[in-house]
Amino acid sequence: MKRRLVICFNLIFCLSALPAFSASAPKAGTACNKKGISKTYKGKEFQCINKGGKLVWSKGKTATQDSSIRTRNSASAPKPSPSLAPKVQLPTEWSNCKKIGEKIIGTTTYMRCSWAGHANTTAEALNRSLVWRSFPIVKVSSTKSNNYSVTPVENFKCTNSGDTFDVPGGILECRWVNGLNLQWIKINTVKKTFTNAKSPVPIDTCRLQNSAMTVARGDRDSTQFAGFPLPKPWMDVMQVKGKNDVLIVPIDFPDFPGGPELKSQLEYDTKWMVDWYNYFSNGQSQFRVTTMNSWLRMPKNQSAYPTDSKSTDALAADSNKRQSLQAQNFIDEITKVFDLRQFSTVYVMYPEDNYDHSDLIVRNQPFKIKEGEVNLNFFSWGRNLTGMETLKWAYYIHETLHDFRITGHAPGNGWPLGIMTSQSGIGLAMNPWEQFLLDWLPAEQIYCDDVQTLKNARVSLSPVEREDKQTKMVIIRLSPTKAIVVESHGIDKWSNFKFGDREFPPGFYSIMAYVVDLNKTVAPPSRPDGSSIENDDWAWAVFQKVQGGSSNNFQRMVGDRKNLRDYVAVLGDSFVIEGVRIKFVATGDYETIEISRA
Repeated sequence: MKRRLVICFNLIFCLSALPAFSASAPKAGTACNKKGISKTYKGKEFQCINKGGKLVWSKGKTATQDSSIRTRNSASAPKPSPSLAPKVQLPTEWSNCKKIGEKIIGTTTYMRCSWAGHANTTAEALNRSLVWRSFPIVKVSSTKSNNYSVTPVENFKCTNSGDTFDVPGGILECRWVNGLNLQWIKINTVKKTFTNAKSPVPIDTCRLQNSAMTVARGDRDSTQFAGFPLPKPWMDVMQVKGKNDVLIVPIDFPDFPGGPELKSQLEYDTKWMVDWYNYFSNGQSQFRVTTMNSWLRMPKNQSAYPTDSKSTDALAADSNKRQSLQAQNFIDEITKVFDLRQFSTVYVMYPEDNYDHSDLIVRNQPFKIKEGEVNLNFFSWGRNLTGMETLKWAYYIHETLHDFRITGHAPGNGWPLGIMTSQSGIGLAMNPWEQFLLDWLPAEQIYCDDVQTLKNARVSLSPVEREDKQTKMVIIRLSPTKAIVVESHGIDKWSNFKFGDREFPPGFYSIMAYVVDLNKTVAPPSRPDGSSIENDDWAWAVFQKVQGGSSNNFQRMVGDRKNLRDYVAVLGDSFVIEGVRIKFVATGDYETIEISRA
């Protein structure tokens, strides 16, 4: 139930276009000859714009102020003149920085102010955890930005993952395929659909039963479940299927007042939270979100409201209670505005860049309110969530899913592939197995078989990040407590936020496989301060490596010193797991696998 703190994924990010240079010096308002071209002179970027029917140079702006991060390269663009190129002094990597997300762009790399790890105090956050990190500038090409010397042809070789070329009805995308080769793959603008494969055995065959577990479990493990049936939520007012009333309260302080961005922030968080539950619950779980239209000002300065109970000893038996006593200080003010008896959960947020508070994670505890007493879940924001550039709505969902008795944090604790393994990651979809546990994933979107009677089969999958009614998961039951699960991950609605500059590398697509083992259903290993220990193999679900090594260059360090590329299958790759072969045989608008005995 502790959140995995994601530090950095060493992602290959993309940067905004670096301007071309020429010998002529542009001047604002003087004539230029081609709309959209740009020039950089003395550290400032000028663009050719249409003004009053004439093409003229815009006012120059400092080149390094552009905060977008996608680069498009052009084969025909003039190369910078070394004599005119401004020399950017990059800071030393791992040296301290001030503002999370700030970037300084060089020639082949850029420096970004990033979060370097868990901080228990304000001083640790500001003096140790905010540091400069170096990232490569990765360039991808499109039809508009690259005059390809050889016209791309579907299924022929290409040279750079993520490059695209416009064709009738869609694009060709350069993708990794088996053998570390690159190949043009057709992607349609309107994705083709497929007929969901029918399971050869009843879906109940794949509902691994918690009663089949044979290992003794510790106190921290007793609330964790990855099999069927899931216990009911701790609070009767919480509905896995039904209506849930929750409250988001923006709190500020006399010495840390909130800004004017509040309304848009609350609207954003509410929309995504409601939409997320609506899609991933298949419309069965409705969240009714109440908010305020102004900051709730606490009567005293920040220091009067300590929030350090979790970091003091998060593993202690009284941790939940101790945190609730600190949360009571906030409830005392919130109850003056709201009748808290109508809510199951209160989420508290602070103004941006607040590093003075730790998060409080309180589950089903009694609170004193003006009407008497009520049990609530209480989740407040904290410095590590700020440092990790976590989307607030993703944090709210992550913690509430734990209240639905979802263990989470697997497969790949901290890997950027789902909202329950990292709410500070890239993909914020729900793991299909956990959808299955909550009975949120329809049976027709699941392919189930038993290894004892395994049938050769060809099954198509759409990425878990895409909203559709296609097959999302293949399950092959190995024993009463074990199963192989196969799913697809890609760039789509629920992995395309690019928040905190996080995104999958250009051309990313995949088939991934993991083994569910109920006898490993234990609480995630944590330190006393509440931070997770970087370890993946303890978990109830563990990703499996591609047979024979990786065929892609999706270099990402994840989890316990693992490289994501080793676990990502691309076209032509296979997994062999406990006598079962899963071969990736087709890609494009969706992915197709063949299942057989090894």
